[in-house]
Amino acid sequence: MNRQLKFFFLFIVGLSLALITSCNQQQPLNYSIGLSLCLTGSLSNYGQHFQEVAEMLQEQINEQGGFADGGKLVYVLRDDGTNPTQANQINTDLVNNAKVAAIMGHCSSGATIPGSSVTVPAKVVLVSPSATSPRVTELRDDDYVFRTAPSDALQGVLLAKLAYDKGYRKISIIARNDAYGGGLATEMKNAFERAGGQVAKVALYEESATDYTAQITEASQDKPDAISIIAFQEVQALLTQMVKAGVTNFDLFADGTKDQTNFDALAKVIVPELLKDKTGSAPASAQTDGSARFEKMYKEYRTKKKQTEEQIFVYTGNTYDAIFLLALAMQKAALDKKKISGELIRENLRAVANPPGETIGVGEWKKAVELLKQGKDINYEGASGAVDFDKNGDILSPARVWFLVDGKITEGQLCQIEQQSDGVYAVTGCQ
Repeated sequence: MNRQLKFFFLFIVGLSLALITSCNQQQPLNYSIGLSLCLTGSLSNYGQHFQEVAEMLQEQINEQGGFADGGKLVYVLRDDGTNPTQANQINTDLVNNAKVAAIMGHCSSGATIPGSSVTVPAKVVLVSPSATSPRVTELRDDDYVFRTAPSDALQGVLLAKLAYDKGYRKISIIARNDAYGGGLATEMKNAFERAGGQVAKVALYEESATDYTAQITEASQDKPDAISIIAFQEVQALLTQMVKAGVTNFDLFADGTKDQTNFDALAKVIVPELLKDKTGSAPASAQTDGSARFEKMYKEYRTKKKQTEEQIFVYTGNTYDAIFLLALAMQKAALDKKKISGELIRENLRAVANPPGETIGVGEWKKAVELLKQGKDINYEGASGAVDFDKNGDILSPARVWFLVDGKITEGQLCQIEQQSDGVYAVTGCQ
């Protein structure tokens, strides 16, 4: 064999061996999570903050080595517009075209509930960081819908207590006519009446409304001590119209309005003194090492991105936890079954979130992967607290009182809320 032929023969053999070796090496699995966020619409500030947290966590996971097989966390981002129809459309796209096995979203209950009608039949896991309607618990979801925020059954109890403690005995409620507003209004009404108070009216408005005259008239006609407001960004227009109508006894806000930009805008169009001594409630993170670590890293990340907002935006810790847990469940499925599917993610979510197991905290992705590779159990303790899913995919968490002081949102007491033997939630202590 001449030298040229011999060289060519060796080259072919070497190339064949390289191709065989390459084919035999396991390629990283597809670690894609859909993000169904409200980047526009009446909760657009929520979506923008949630996207920011998602990007921060993606950097953390991938910088810590990604997944055990070398795979990286990838997002497929879509905007639901805080709109139920759009939620269905983007989830259909994520399921059928992007082929994701899990979706983190939506921001609102009004998008989560209809959005789940697409994901559940497709056996795609849906985890919301901020859908709080009690109706989410009642979904026939075959255990494919979870949330890292608590049900409004808890927040409604705290709002009712705040009303009663302020000396109100007759209130009305103006609320969005959707799963969030209607659900929270019902929970607040029931809790306030159990305490001995009276709810004169519950006036609901449609999401698309711009004129709230009918609701303002209905809520104020029985001269209630206060009118609770359960709204999103439309609170700016709603309160402006209330003041113009001479109705200024609004109070008792919920988490949907806990956004400083709302009150900064209102202070420019109504008398700022009208925003004094107002009270609100919102689900909150338990005060743990994890929540403190999250707040520190999130503020550092925002500083790096040249963002100056001082307060930690509501549900950002819940967003971090939702994605971290989905990624952990994907990793466990990949190690155990060498594949990822919605069914396997569903089966592994509680295994990585709930006791027993070695505790995994905020930012400890690499540690979690090593433990899973060793076949050990893990128990994630997150930015928002324990994040232990019950049989409905729900979690328990505290709620926090907040106030308006000189038009600025100021954090108040953290309150523990527990389910009693009769199934009713009650505030068991605040500090």
